[in-house]
Amino acid sequence: MTEKEKIGKQVLKLRERLPSKEYDKEKISQQELADTNFGLTKHLIGTVERGDANPTLEKMMLLAKALKVRKIQLYEIEIDVNKFIDEINSENN
Repeated sequence: MTEKEKIGKQVLKLRERLPSKEYDKEKISQQELADTNFGLTKHLIGTVERGDANPTLEKMMLLAKALKVRKIQLYEIEIDVNKFIDEINSENN
């Protein structure tokens, strides 16, 4: 298994923990996740889950926020997802 596939497997696992708001007793779909979160597309989510994508850090943080991940360990540095998103928003305003 490649490193991208490991990340994809974890993203899928996290997505499958989120309940769908559209369908009772079902996990959130890639489309629903994309539709309800700024900056994400079904295509991006699918390619990450399959281990085919090479997303930017910004896209990974947007995906983390959508998946309700609060902190990510990267290069032995803990990144606060919400703070990262706030910084992006302030740069774009």
